Amino acid sequence: MSNIYFIACFILFISFLLLTVFLLSINFKKDHPLIVLDNSAKALFSENSLNNYLHEFMIFVTSYGREYIWGPVLIALFLLGGVVGRKTAIITGLAIISLVLVGGEIKNIIDRERPELANNMYLLEESEKSYPSGHALIVSAGATGVACLYRGNLRRKIISLLLVIEAGLVIFSRLYLGLHYPLDIFAGILLGVSVTFFFLGFQKQIDIVSKKIFFFIKTRTVK
Repeated sequence: MSNIYFIACFILFISFLLLTVFLLSINFKKDHPLIVLDNSAKALFSENSLNNYLHEFMIFVTSYGREYIWGPVLIALFLLGGVVGRKTAIITGLAIISLVLVGGEIKNIIDRERPELANNMYLLEESEKSYPSGHALIVSAGATGVACLYRGNLRRKIISLLLVIEAGLVIFSRLYLGLHYPLDIFAGILLGVSVTFFFLGFQKQIDIVSKKIFFFIKTRTVK
């Protein structure tokens, strides 16, 4: 099973690299057909968004759907989810922490400017760089972790499904609010999922180490 995860990680990561190298080679030129399509798709989502209630909901989702949801979720899984929840929290947490550490640096290296909003009606504070989407990186990694690991009974499957839906809403909110181009989102998903698959490939080793650590802590606590 670990080989499957490593193969999937390799394919997705290489896809991310190839896409990124290609975009750098064309320097995100606005007249390139791919960038024209990217801009058109972004406009389709953001400039035709007219529902005020949906605006407010999407602002809420984009503002609180990443760290304010996934941090507490992983802590809850670790503390209350039993062996499966603890394993899910550790592996997913490792993936997310890795992406947090490198995501900003990748953005600075790629140096793609964020889309220009005709008027800043959302008043959202965002970093200047756009590629890849940091929100897509984190929530896609989280959704992949819980979908692959937090299973086994109906309750776990429902929780995993709800978290996958939440991640999808966060990703869509970035497009809906015009804060990212579709290629930013796509690249974020490729990289986020690939990193989670990488750690899933080591889940047996991580499981063994975590059990030893918890056994050590438990024996020390009993004494």
